[in-house]
Amino acid sequence: MRSAIGVDIGGTNIKIVRIYENGEILEKVAEPTPLDNITDKLFTIVKSLLMSDVIGIGFGIAGIIDRKNGVVLESPNIPDINNSHVKEIFEKKFSLPVVIENDANAYAYGEKLAGTGKEFNNFVALTLGTGLGSGAIYKGELFEGAFEIGHMVIETDGRYCTCGGFGCLESYASGRAVVEQVISLLEKGEKSILREYHNGNFYKITPEIVYKAAFEGDTLSRNIFRELGKYLGIGIANIINIFSPEAIILGGGLVGAWDLFIEELKAEVYKRTIKSLSSHVEILKTILEEGGAIGAAGLVFKKVRGS
Repeated sequence: MRSAIGVDIGGTNIKIVRIYENGEILEKVAEPTPLDNITDKLFTIVKSLLMSDVIGIGFGIAGIIDRKNGVVLESPNIPDINNSHVKEIFEKKFSLPVVIENDANAYAYGEKLAGTGKEFNNFVALTLGTGLGSGAIYKGELFEGAFEIGHMVIETDGRYCTCGGFGCLESYASGRAVVEQVISLLEKGEKSILREYHNGNFYKITPEIVYKAAFEGDTLSRNIFRELGKYLGIGIANIINIFSPEAIILGGGLVGAWDLFIEELKAEVYKRTIKSLSSHVEILKTILEEGGAIGAAGLVFKKVRGS
């Protein structure tokens, strides 16, 4: 059987898989995303997964992608790969076809191939990671246009966003937003058990630490996730009112905090949507840990099939 390698490059972690065409994972690797020399790191990992049956390599990369030419135009969370000609570099290195896609689009395709999205023909997938990515499946196929839901403005005079704008959804519903809010509140003297982590150096706090503290009953942490749910609910309500999909599927590292924000999220969706559009929409979480990498590899098979 043929296999393909899929690479998901996020702001925090790199996930790489080798899969069969049905999405079955044969091998997988996860590494923290390095601040520099990412290409050299990827060369090493991809080489370790190469087998004689590998037909190509797919990349899902956070940021704005020129998929035709295989270039990363801008990746706000991974500046080391800005303007990187990934397709050309890796095709030359490994003599295999290479496909490049936005990481959230790859994740949406992975959901359709092997995840929660298998049963739906029209859905929107959101990745709650360092930033907030988004992709869509329409009539069973990947919607290939720009779908930057994370940069939907939900507060006209809101927080600064890494895209250069203000009030973007990503600035309220992402791993970075969680950490920035924690730091801001702790700097103002708010009480929290988070002060006990890293010997009091709360600048080293991660989103995972925040939702761990929330599950332990920390009020500050719980309030932050309630706020995240509120703003994410506003964003999802807008998506539903515009597209009326069959489902919204949430993935990424922050889905570990699902129970902390989902009720607030659903309350906002119910309050802000046209009921005839939202009544049939399911809001679900992923069952995949490597959805973006699976989707990136799946796109290799799609390219080889010529469909």
